[in-house]
Amino acid sequence: MTEPCEQSCPRYRAARALHDEDAPPEEIARHLLAAESAGEPWVVSVLRAAARAATERAEPGVAADYLRRILHEPLSPGERAVVLAELGQIEAGLHPAVAVRHLTEALSLLGHENPARRLEVVTVLADALTRCRRGCQATEVLDREAHAFVTTGSPRHDLAARLHLQRLLIDADDRAKRPHLAREVAEFEGRYPDDEMVQRGTAALRARCGADQEPDAAAMATEARRALKGDLSPGVMITVAGLAVQALTWCGQDEEAAVFIDRLAAHAQRDGEPQARIWASLNRTEHAWRTGDLHTAIDTGRTCLELLSSSRGDNRLALVTAPLVRALVECDQADQAVPLLAVPDGNRLDGVWHGSHLLEARARLSLAHGHLEDALADLLACGRRQTEWRRDNPAVLAWRSQAALVHLAMGDHASAQRLAEEELHQARAFGTPRAVGISLRAAGLTVRGGRGQRLVEESVGLLDEAGATLEQARSLIDLATLRFESGHIRLARELARRSLQLAQYCGATALSNRALDRLRTFGGRPRSLRTVGIQALTESERRVVVLAAQGLTNREIAQERFITQRTVENHLTSSFRKLNITGRRQLPEAVRSLDVRL
Repeated sequence: MTEPCEQSCPRYRAARALHDEDAPPEEIARHLLAAESAGEPWVVSVLRAAARAATERAEPGVAADYLRRILHEPLSPGERAVVLAELGQIEAGLHPAVAVRHLTEALSLLGHENPARRLEVVTVLADALTRCRRGCQATEVLDREAHAFVTTGSPRHDLAARLHLQRLLIDADDRAKRPHLAREVAEFEGRYPDDEMVQRGTAALRARCGADQEPDAAAMATEARRALKGDLSPGVMITVAGLAVQALTWCGQDEEAAVFIDRLAAHAQRDGEPQARIWASLNRTEHAWRTGDLHTAIDTGRTCLELLSSSRGDNRLALVTAPLVRALVECDQADQAVPLLAVPDGNRLDGVWHGSHLLEARARLSLAHGHLEDALADLLACGRRQTEWRRDNPAVLAWRSQAALVHLAMGDHASAQRLAEEELHQARAFGTPRAVGISLRAAGLTVRGGRGQRLVEESVGLLDEAGATLEQARSLIDLATLRFESGHIRLARELARRSLQLAQYCGATALSNRALDRLRTFGGRPRSLRTVGIQALTESERRVVVLAAQGLTNREIAQERFITQRTVENHLTSSFRKLNITGRRQLPEAVRSLDVRL
């Protein structure tokens, strides 16, 4: 018997013919999108298969179109709930407000007989509500569902604990709830003493709170390590791992952080976990900026922005844009940084602490353009926000030392010295060499003379210990200037040469130009840079050639490092020239003596 829709709709007839010929689901689905509802089970099956294929190809918009079309078919409540849940999960990134409507309906249709499915919908719904700045509603949903998991049917305390942890992670970014967070975390941990997920999650929250006022770097690192013990698993534990790695980076444990960043990256490659990929690239961008690996910071920062482009309302946008802007400014590419600070989603970050990172980055951009007043306004606004959010820690954002130097350039010595001394006191209390080194440099430049020289000299040593190559180069050129002012001309020239060498190694064009200018002012001539051999490789090139020497293809290296294949090709071409080799087969021997952290 001929179906009514087949008689009246040519697109349906075409779809039916293709279905009878066992054509690929997406080929059939393209016709079904323009066809009327048929009420045939095979239509739903084909559209769902097409949606899965589109999702696997990273085409969420296409997948969402197929799922929306299914909703026009007659479905049972259970079938409709499943389709709405799948659609809401896809929409949560680009259209969180739309996703909230679909996920809320899905939740109302789902029963409690499938707790795993219900948990999945609730977690995505809460995340979508949070992106829509409806955090209070998100916590209400999480609390209600957590209560239901332990009071409806067979109690599932483990699932309730996951929802409670997600609520605490949301509360950590709520300024009103933040003062009470430590107490709530302790109560939550005590309620589930034998639950590994709870123990690791609360450790990550403590590590994150460790960046607050009057913190301790050693205690913060200990909590971060606790959070990172054990395997990575999908869902909230990826967020826990990402936050813990971020904490390790902020408290100066760069080598440990690099290891765990690689673990996140490997997990993302193996399991195709989008959140692991975002956290790995975000943390690698910040890590690269702090260690002076500017080209990696730029490469991975851009990759992370691409990943976040399909995640509207994500506060992490600020945390990756800021180090990317800083790296571009240091590489004398300030014009490329300007549009990054004008993205539409940037305005909504004004009300959250993450936005202070953008203020600090914009201040650096203003300084690069010589706009001192604009830079100072942004730095002071950054400081106010950090203080309001109880996150005023120079190891996270050293806004005072930068503001001090701007005050100094504008002739306000008293304000400069006050801010520099305040930051130095905070940095010493926290106890990370990088933060103390940066603060010492600012303090030394505000007092100058013999005391200033001693402070900046201490800064150079601490930054060397921290492996903060870029900041060390900055302190070296400032120390060279102070030595020159004291009449130590030969020493000033040598310090300027060391600064120039480190700045060029980092690819910091702006600082290299400054060091070269100072060296000439001191009457010195720049020595020829090593342009061949292992020592000529940049940090980014070193990492790529080591992976290539291990046998990885360009595509695998690009996935491992979260950079483009073109960037890999450029690094290898440059490295082959510097190493005086002609191909990959010679790499193992060429890099045998290379000590590089993967």
